[in-house]
Amino acid sequence: MVKGIIFDMDGVLIDSEPLHKEIEQQMLIELGVNLSHDEHIKFAGVGKEFWNIIKKRFGYNRDVTAEWLHEEKRERYLKALSAKPIIPIEGVIEVVSEARKRNIPLAVASSSSSFLIHLVLKAIGIENDISCVVSGEEVPNNKPSPDIFLRTATLMQLDPKDCLVVEDSANGVQAARDAGMYCIAFLNLNSGKQDLSKANHIVHSMVEVIEYI
Repeated sequence: MVKGIIFDMDGVLIDSEPLHKEIEQQMLIELGVNLSHDEHIKFAGVGKEFWNIIKKRFGYNRDVTAEWLHEEKRERYLKALSAKPIIPIEGVIEVVSEARKRNIPLAVASSSSSFLIHLVLKAIGIENDISCVVSGEEVPNNKPSPDIFLRTATLMQLDPKDCLVVEDSANGVQAARDAGMYCIAFLNLNSGKQDLSKANHIVHSMVEVIEYI
């Protein structure tokens, strides 16, 4: 029996992965780094660690830190995101409504900053339905490490095995499974070609999640 649901944000609650990749690609070009699309999508969900990995693998042609790049990317993303209406992925509101009816607590565990998570939740009208928010900036290791999901379960006062995670990336699915949680993978075509085979189930629309709660 599901006692708590944990959502990823990007690619699950809002269709934002293309925007993330667009901004990162522009910054990579500025750094003189050529990262192919197929290679780039493998980093979905890793958050701030992306820039450290890139630096180790490619180096930079500019004297900047991974921390500066993370902040710069966040500022550019926030500006771009705020320039147009933020809308939820189809089916999200129905899943949240059904969970509320069943008194199942909801959480968001995302690699994004806490500020950005709350901004999105408020914009799509579900902030009051989410009992717990955990940012990747709050844990030692981001996805595919299970840290973020284990911390979320602790804050929700739930056993990991009683939690259902909804993810859209290979790194997120790996993190959820390693945390000992039941994982539903949402096949979001805008998140790129992700290997979701380790999920318990794969759904093609968010509203299908209702079948598993």
